[in-house]
Amino acid sequence: MDTAHKTEDEKKEYFDAPDVLEQKVTLLAEMIKTSKHFVAFTGAGISTSTGIPDFRSGINTVLPTGPGAWEKLAQKVDNKHKNIKTSMLKAIPSPTHMALVQLQKIGYLKFLISQNVDGLHRRSGFSPQHLAELHGNTNLEKCKKCGKEYLRDFRVRNAQKVHDHKTGRKCSDQKCKGDLYDSIINFGENLPEKDLNEGFAQSKKSDLHLVLGSSLRVTPAADMPATTAEKGQKLVIINLQKTPLDSVATLRINAMCDDVMKMVMKKLGLDIPEFTLERRVVLEKTGMNALTVSSQDSDDSPYDLFKQIKVDYGKIHPEQTLLKAPFNIIPKNKTFSLNLSFYGHYGEQDFNLNIDMAALSINKKVKYLIQYSPKEQKWISCKEI
Repeated sequence: MDTAHKTEDEKKEYFDAPDVLEQKVTLLAEMIKTSKHFVAFTGAGISTSTGIPDFRSGINTVLPTGPGAWEKLAQKVDNKHKNIKTSMLKAIPSPTHMALVQLQKIGYLKFLISQNVDGLHRRSGFSPQHLAELHGNTNLEKCKKCGKEYLRDFRVRNAQKVHDHKTGRKCSDQKCKGDLYDSIINFGENLPEKDLNEGFAQSKKSDLHLVLGSSLRVTPAADMPATTAEKGQKLVIINLQKTPLDSVATLRINAMCDDVMKMVMKKLGLDIPEFTLERRVVLEKTGMNALTVSSQDSDDSPYDLFKQIKVDYGKIHPEQTLLKAPFNIIPKNKTFSLNLSFYGHYGEQDFNLNIDMAALSINKKVKYLIQYSPKEQKWISCKEI
């Protein structure tokens, strides 16, 4: 299915005059305040400011990432142009990403539907229970046999063929051990049933559906905002290019998503939080002298975060290095230090966690939340949760 823009009119970018934008944003802020079930829908346009190119921007786009992937292909544009480009793993969530996190935390935003595969919504701290990633996540793989999900701090897809999704890894559940598959949805493939059903259910409940940075040309995803409009509820679209749903939108805003969301948050009297990378470390004493170290996401799903773990006994015993999960340790001493080595996409330094085996209870998990500031380039907190 070809959904690329073909005419110059489709590629054209529109901008509201400052006074018009001010009036529209004031109206949007009031809609958010009075909504009972506010749902947001995001596309590639919310990630261009992070350095991730979109698909449909024209050759003359104002975006710092330059022409979209399909425009480059159509125009035979090489990658030598001096456009800003960041890998998905190193991209820092945009002000729009972080505004959505805050709106969900305080109770305004009830659900978020995303077409993006860059993983930035989950990394930003957005609640996974209130998120549907319709087209998958480059960092997420699933077991088709038991349904278990695994997040990784690396790109999970490694298949060469478009419709081959096996990653070569296996489910860690001893009773299952099924094959794992990347979660990316390519053209011609069905959307994940759970996310699809939840997206439509939330859209039907919605009295305010805010579309951010989507061309709304890929179905069935684009049918979700349309569902809200068909019910006679409010549909607001923020995008630079025209969309097929503009004619049924309650409000159409022609501006950059970040610019709009900064203005909205100011009118709501809310700050946009600084992005902080959160990592959850789990310790479990599995015997009198046995320790398992793992990591999880905020919804307790497994999260592969460590490149390696070193066990430091000081001068008492030589250091031990573990290179692969599961990280099972038979310590040579009751007290020692764990040196956690991350993949370092944001420059994270190793983190040391002091362990006292005598203070741990057998088969009881102890969880730590450690936070890293990419802006300050340092770990800023560690607490037991």
